[in-house]
Amino acid sequence: MQLFEFKLHYGLVTPFTGRRWMDLKRHSIMRRCYRWIVAMLGLLCAVSVQAQTFKMPCDVEATIPALDDKKLPPERIEIEIQGMGKNIFLKTNGSKYYHLITNSLITEDYVGKNLTTEKAMGATRKHKKTGYESEVLIDRQSVVLTAFHDIEENGKKLRVQFTGPCTLPR
Repeated sequence: MQLFEFKLHYGLVTPFTGRRWMDLKRHSIMRRCYRWIVAMLGLLCAVSVQAQTFKMPCDVEATIPALDDKKLPPERIEIEIQGMGKNIFLKTNGSKYYHLITNSLITEDYVGKNLTTEKAMGATRKHKKTGYESEVLIDRQSVVLTAFHDIEENGKKLRVQFTGPCTLPR
């Protein structure tokens, strides 16, 4: 057995033909293609993990019970709903008083709970240190949003409650 065949047999050298630079170039192109394919598969997997967001417009009106049921101007908001496993994520997009985020996750800072039943869908969340709460409930039959969240106004903790009908997208 010749030395080259011995090294080739035991994996000590790679088998190149007489044109080594062509084989190196071909090997380099194959490596790039492999990396590109792996990157695209990784990107597709990452995109498929994200939950789809369901958006729904609502016409709501808010009150602040601590200020003698002070009424705030009505507003058209949009609620975003996401579900991942047993967790639900709800977000209302609106002005300062109508903007809130709640979910059913339990983290270092928050304790959340999924309030979804046969009659309603929703979640509540409470901050462990401050005690500030937020809650969103959507009645399944009438599609009416009922929500509240705590805010700080002039150094006081106030609860803003709002309710109103929502429109299912077509």
